[in-house]
Amino acid sequence: MSAEATPQPQPSPARREGGPDVPSPLGEFARAFAANRGALVAAFVFAAIVVAAVFAPWIAPHDPVQQYREHLLTPPLWQAGGLAQFPFGTDELGRCLLSRLLYGARVSLLIGLASVLLALLPGVALGLVAAFFERYASPVIMRAMDILLALPGLLLAICVVTILGPGLVNTVIAIAVGALPGYVRLTRGSALAELQRDYVVASRVAGAGTLRLMFDTVLPNCMAPLIVAATLSFSSAILETAALGFLGLGVQPPLPEWGSMLSAARDYIERAPWVVTIPGLTILVTVLTINLMGDGLRDALDPKLRQAA
Repeated sequence: MSAEATPQPQPSPARREGGPDVPSPLGEFARAFAANRGALVAAFVFAAIVVAAVFAPWIAPHDPVQQYREHLLTPPLWQAGGLAQFPFGTDELGRCLLSRLLYGARVSLLIGLASVLLALLPGVALGLVAAFFERYASPVIMRAMDILLALPGLLLAICVVTILGPGLVNTVIAIAVGALPGYVRLTRGSALAELQRDYVVASRVAGAGTLRLMFDTVLPNCMAPLIVAATLSFSSAILETAALGFLGLGVQPPLPEWGSMLSAARDYIERAPWVVTIPGLTILVTVLTINLMGDGLRDALDPKLRQAA
């Protein structure tokens, strides 16, 4: 009596000898992003800025609002007359410039992140509603967005801050209002393109409800352009925050903020140029790194650009 042969498990197609390896989406994204050297360097620089902002209370050599009256407009350490206790020098009130830059990074990054989230979440929701209810909701939503787009973003932010009053929270609201139409239009366009695809039609036939189609079926496939837009909008929010602070409509003293630092130092540009150039270069480097990261994310998330590369 012959014993029955025990069937041997067959290797999966991805692991079979000579079979192709199927890369994971995360690994493929990481390789594509790392291929962009500029974006990779920018990511490390931006990470350093974020770490410095988070740990500012431990890194900053002085209290950002403490005034040293005996050290007014002290030059930075690399210039003649600089002091080791003030590596970036002091401002017109004798406050440590490095400490104010570190604490100002916390304010600028917080406003940028909060304004992006405050514009992104309702923008995505309104864009999906406009795409799924194109006959009834889309005309009302899109005409309202067109009215907001009629004004430049900074001018609209100035109008909102003028109505609400200056301050940190009102600055976030003002910047978010200006960024809202871009997210609505982008989400609507991406969702309309996805609604014509077979997998959405199959989900409708299978009985999926509207909310499930919106957030489980269509939205995940619209995330790539939204992530890129949010990254680039982050840099725009930092610039608008600095512009509002420079005009005296943003974050109010004594809270340190890069734009208000530039505004206070403009009268000393000839006598003490470092009080203007150092905050200006900080804004430049931060915005540049975020823009380079946005370009890298766009190249890594777009399959057509990956194939072209």
